[in-house]
Amino acid sequence: MATTTQRAAPITERPDYLKERLKALPETPGVYLMRDAQGRVIYAGKALSLRNRVPNYFQASSVLPEHIAAMVARVYEFEVITTATEKEALVLEQTMIKRHRPRFNIRLRDDKNYLYIKLPLNEDFPRITLVRRPGTDGARYWGPYTHAIALRTTLKTVRRVIPYRSCKDSEFALGRPCFYYHLNLCPAPCAGFINREAYHEQLEQVASFLDGRSDQVARRLKQQMQTAADKLEYEAAARYRDRLDAMERMAERQKVLAMSRYDQDLFGLARANAQGSVRVFSVREGRLSGSENFDLVGLGKEQSSGDILNAFVSQYYANATHIPKDVFVPEVLPDRELIEQWLSERRGSQVTVRVPQRGKQRELLQQAAANAQETMRQMRITLDYDAARTSSLLNDLQAKLELPQLPVRIECYDISNIQGQSPVGSMVVFEDGRPKPAHYRHFRIKTVQGANDFAMLQEVLRRRFGRLARSEEGIPEEPSFSHVPDLLLVDGGKGQLSAAREVMEGMGVADVPTFGLAKEQEELFGPGQSEPIRLPLDSEAMFLVQRIRDEAHRFAITFHRVVRKKHAFESVLDGISGLGPVRRRALLRQFGSVESIRSASVEELMAVKGITRPVAVAIKEIL
Repeated sequence: MATTTQRAAPITERPDYLKERLKALPETPGVYLMRDAQGRVIYAGKALSLRNRVPNYFQASSVLPEHIAAMVARVYEFEVITTATEKEALVLEQTMIKRHRPRFNIRLRDDKNYLYIKLPLNEDFPRITLVRRPGTDGARYWGPYTHAIALRTTLKTVRRVIPYRSCKDSEFALGRPCFYYHLNLCPAPCAGFINREAYHEQLEQVASFLDGRSDQVARRLKQQMQTAADKLEYEAAARYRDRLDAMERMAERQKVLAMSRYDQDLFGLARANAQGSVRVFSVREGRLSGSENFDLVGLGKEQSSGDILNAFVSQYYANATHIPKDVFVPEVLPDRELIEQWLSERRGSQVTVRVPQRGKQRELLQQAAANAQETMRQMRITLDYDAARTSSLLNDLQAKLELPQLPVRIECYDISNIQGQSPVGSMVVFEDGRPKPAHYRHFRIKTVQGANDFAMLQEVLRRRFGRLARSEEGIPEEPSFSHVPDLLLVDGGKGQLSAAREVMEGMGVADVPTFGLAKEQEELFGPGQSEPIRLPLDSEAMFLVQRIRDEAHRFAITFHRVVRKKHAFESVLDGISGLGPVRRRALLRQFGSVESIRSASVEELMAVKGITRPVAVAIKEIL
C-alpha cells in the first residue's frame, strides 16, 4: 500500500487550538460542519447562536450521547457558516446534509434516486417527464416519489384518461402523429390535431389530478361531455364519458376520509437501531391520495422520535414540491415553530404542525406507523436473507481465489473504443456482492493515442490509485476513490493483468489481489500463476464475477457510445460558418441526431435558439 502521511490529531487532542477556535465563534445563527481526517463532512448542524451551541459538543465524552461522542472522536476540524436568521440556518443545514450526506446525521437513504414528475406548462406543447430533482425553470413539479414502477403505472393510467404527448422534441419536430395517437394516448399536437389552448386545458386536468383534486377533473369532464352532447358532437361526448368513467374508477381507489377539505400530510415513524422508516400519507380534498415510504439512516439510540421526525420533516419538505396547510406528526418536534415559519413562507399562507391526540388524524398516524413498521420488517427479512447468501458467496470466492480477506469491496475495470477512437474506461464497484452505482466512475482516455488497450487500462489505474494516494495524504477526495478494494478485476486475460500489475506495483498497491477474467473460456488469471483458475460455471461465485465484469463492460460501452455520438455529431457540423459549440449543442438537444437535422426544414432549424437563416441555409447545403 501507499505510505500514509502523518495527519494532525483529532481536535479534542489539541486543547489549546480548540479553545481558541471556540472563543472565536460568533454569536450569530448559522450552520456548523464537523470534518474528519480526510476533510469529509461527518456532521452538519444549525444553531441560533454558534457560540453557545458548538462548545456543547466538546464536553467530556461521558456526558455526551453515545452517537455524538463517537462523532466528536472523529472530528479533526470544524467550520461555521453564519446566517442572518435561524430560519436561514435551517434551510442551509438541509442543503449541507443533502450535499455532503454526513454519516452521523439522520438522513434519507438514497435520496438521489427519488423521482419527480415534471410538467413545463410554460411551453406551447409540453410533455410530461420524470426527473431526479425539481428545477427552477418555471415548470410544475410533483414529488418526491420513492417507487418508480408504481409512479409510471399511475402516469400510464392517467394518460388513458387524459392523453398527452411523451415524445422527445426531435420527434415532435417531425410533425406527424405517432403510434400513441392511434392508441388514443396522445392528441398529436405535433400534427396540429389539437391547438395550444385545448392541449393546455387537458394538461391542467392532469395537474389537478396529480394535485389530488380528482373531483375537479371529474366536474370538468362532465361539463365537456354535456357541452359536446348539446352541440350534437356525440363522438366527442362519448370520449369524455369514457374518460369520466375511468377517472371515477381511479378516484374510487383513493380512500375517502371525510376529514377537513384542507390539504394534509401525516407522518408515521418506525425505528430499529440505527435505521428508521417513515410513511407519509398525503390527504388532498379529504381523500388519501398518496402514500410513500422513506428509509432513514444515521439514527442514534438516544435520539427521541421527535428528534428523528424533526430531521426527517425538514429534509422532506426541502425536497417536496407541495406544502400542505396541516402537518400531523406523532411527537412534538423540537423545531416546530421554526419549521412552521419556514413552511408558511414557502406555501404563502399559514402552515401548522400538530400532534393529534384523538380522532381520524390520530388513527391515520397509527396506520402510517404500522405501514412503516411493516415495511421495515419486510426489508429486514430481505436483508437477512441476502446477508446470509452474500456471506456464503463471498466466503466461497475468497476460498477459490485464495484471497487474504473477504472480498467485501470489488472493483472492475474495462476499456471501450473502436480502433482507438473515442476511448473511455470504466470503474464499477460491488460491495457485499451488490452494485454500488454511487461509486461507479467513467474515465476519458487523455494520454494514449491509437488502439492500445493495455496503455489505456494503465492510464485509468494510475488516475484511480493516484486519487487514493491523495486521500491518504489527507487531501479531501470523493469516497469512490478513497477506499482500497479487497479484490480488483480487469476485463481481459494475461496481457491486461500484466499491464494492471505493472501500474499497481509502481504505485504501492501491489498487495491488492488482482485477477483478469478472459471472456472466451471464462477463466480467471492471477499474477504469477501459469494456469488459469476455472470456477464452476454454475457456481454463484462465477456468476458474481461474470456479473461484475459484464457490468463494467456495459458501463464502459454505454459511455463510449455517448462520447462517440458527440464526436461524430461535432465532426459532421465542423466548419460550418457561424456554428460554434453552443449552437451545435442546441441543435443536438432539439433534434437528437444528424439524421433529424438533415430532414429538418430551414424554418425548423431557425426555431432553435441562435440559429439564423444564413446558418440554417449553410447547414442544409452541407448536410
